[in-house]
Formats: sequence, C-alpha cells, structure tokens
Amino acid sequence: MRLTICWTKKGRQKDCYNSIREKFGLPDYMTVNHETPCDIRPEDMELLRECERRGFLMIRFKDIRL
Repeated sequence: MRLTICWTKKGRQKDCYNSIREKFGLPDYMTVNHETPCDIRPEDMELLRECERRGFLMIRFKDIRL
C-alpha cells in the first residue's frame, strides 16, 4: 500500500526514526517537509497505525509518484 509518512518531532529523534524505519523497511530519507513516501505491506498496517497513535508519525494517503 502506497502512502506517505509525516514524521512528528517525537518520531524524528534518531533512535525512534531508525528503529521504525528498519522495522517497516522504509527509505532512509525524508523531504524538507519531514515526509517519507513509502510502500507498506498490508500486514504491517496495524503496527504502523499503533506508531501513529503513539505520536511518532502521521499516515497520509497521497498521490505518490515513486
């Protein structure tokens, strides 16, 4: 599933950012707007939503051109 992750201040801390990025296989870059376009497996969406609920990121469904 293609979506965009917008990293919050809490999620941009180096240890949080790296562990979430490695868990979900996200690219190691973000835009100047603190966004990372990515492709998430459907089975990982529940855990990603939990990260969103805890305030590490915001999930945005945008028209992504990768």
